[in-house]
Amino acid sequence: MICIIALVVFGILGIFSAKYRTIAKEAFDCVFRRLTLRKCTTGLDKRLKSQITGKFMRKRPKLGKFLYRHFEAISWAFTIVLIVSLGYSIYSVGNLFIYGNCNGPIPDAFCVFDPFISGGHGGECTIEGPVGEIMGVLEVHPHDPSVGPEDAKVTIIEAGCFVCPYTKQAVPVVKQIISHYGDSIRFVYKDFPMSSTHPGAQEAAEASHCAHEQGKYWEYHDVLFENQGKTNFEDLLGFAKDLDLNTTQFSECLTSHKYKSQVDGDFAEAFAIGVYGTPTFFINDQVVVGPKTFNEFKQIIDSELARG
Repeated sequence: MICIIALVVFGILGIFSAKYRTIAKEAFDCVFRRLTLRKCTTGLDKRLKSQITGKFMRKRPKLGKFLYRHFEAISWAFTIVLIVSLGYSIYSVGNLFIYGNCNGPIPDAFCVFDPFISGGHGGECTIEGPVGEIMGVLEVHPHDPSVGPEDAKVTIIEAGCFVCPYTKQAVPVVKQIISHYGDSIRFVYKDFPMSSTHPGAQEAAEASHCAHEQGKYWEYHDVLFENQGKTNFEDLLGFAKDLDLNTTQFSECLTSHKYKSQVDGDFAEAFAIGVYGTPTFFINDQVVVGPKTFNEFKQIIDSELARG
């Protein structure tokens, strides 16, 4: 069954180099004949056996003789491993399209095809100190920016940081969720600025609330992520001007740190229950850490809606 392995290996190499295509054709002919219970007439299997075992015999004669005597059995073993590997790869890719991860209903397991989404995220957007279990759920306060009815069956609260790239990565998924579920959910954004690793995160969070008091929180929220990292005073004021906000009011709000206590309060509340990184989502009483795919969120949201 060495021809099956040769068909896969030389078939792939033949995509990039014409010299391997002849061997791939020989391998295909050999495999086809073996599958139809006929002998391989190309002699490819014998040539490969001689070349492979010959190299071992020159360096390790005993090993070479052992391989030569048991070559067919060893070929079968490698062929089975190859088939199982290809089968699992197909299974994983299928799960990636259906569930948004490689492992079906286990969204937090590592996915080799999507290592930056499934299985959590790295330490760039985490606070210093031990990472433990999140104990509790964030509360929604009247001043928290939100979308959707207050009596929605499902409330999604995001603890995010405007300068964290992982929070930015989650933005299009959040928009897809809001668009898909409409009034069936309520989405709330709370600040968890990672100022220790992302300078300007505190200022961006305060600026967003200065925009909120003029009725354009979500527009400003989007602009901050679209221009992530631009957090000096001139940039923040420029964004307000672009959104036709009252820049005098906005400037006074920002320079006086009018919403510092509110931002600090959001951070302290999240920190107290064990939130350690952004984005962290609370879907009713379920916690999801890190950016995830729409399908992963959908599984949880649908489950919560079904519970009523």
